Amino acid sequence: MSEENKNSGGQLNLLVGTAQVDAVCEWVREALGKEPIEITQPQAEESLIEIYFDSLLEAEISQKALPGDMGIRTSEVKEYKEQDWTTFWQHHFKTIELGRNLRIVPEWEEVPDDGKTNIIINPGLSFGTGGHFTTKFCLEALEAAHEALGISSMIDAGTGSGILSIAAIKLGIPDVIAFDYDPVCVDQCEINAARNGVEGKIHFFQADVLEPGWNSKPADLVCANILTSVLLEAAPELKKAARKRLLLSGIREIEADAVASTFIELGCKEVSRDGDGKWCGIVIDV
Repeated sequence: MSEENKNSGGQLNLLVGTAQVDAVCEWVREALGKEPIEITQPQAEESLIEIYFDSLLEAEISQKALPGDMGIRTSEVKEYKEQDWTTFWQHHFKTIELGRNLRIVPEWEEVPDDGKTNIIINPGLSFGTGGHFTTKFCLEALEAAHEALGISSMIDAGTGSGILSIAAIKLGIPDVIAFDYDPVCVDQCEINAARNGVEGKIHFFQADVLEPGWNSKPADLVCANILTSVLLEAAPELKKAARKRLLLSGIREIEADAVASTFIELGCKEVSRDGDGKWCGIVIDV
């Protein structure tokens, strides 16, 4: 992105029949490498899917690549300003209580002082606010694993906003590394760590879970909130990287058995799973 346009980017809006939303979102993740934002009103027959890019040109190229057989009714490309993104999150992201002692607080809201573990987040151009089931699952499973197993180290694969890594440090896990394939996420993680007073305590870096090198040092706990297809391909390396437990999410409920079976065949044991009817998370002991 050029210096003069660094505070803007491209936005691709798709109007999709609600029955086709899952298929379109999956295509966006796999083909474009972006996390779509789905906005669906109760009882609506159509959903709006928003996809954000670093540049207007990238959004325009992606629009031309849209498949014609997935129920996409209309598509629109427009430029967004940094403040548009901020306004979106301020409307959709509110304080969330979860687990026994965790609370996710947007940067623009007042932070309660009542002894709970507050994680202050501004997603920026990354994803992970605690509002999605998969992130909630990982946070609650992280808290439970720390209490039950005495976790002292963690790898956060596909860290997004850095929310899981920041939570790990605040829960008392001293050795945390986190990576994402998207450099925008890595930059935002560093900013979110500073917001929480844990700058320098987490090693954030850019890496692809499907490429070698990220798992040179195993950890007690590995969190991987990524796509099912990636989990399946990366399963041997994820298992190798974990000394005690794996937290797996980003899984659709209909895919959960396949994910669990893959890790069981590697010698792991399924401890528990939970879902919301659409998304699922699985706790695996190695």
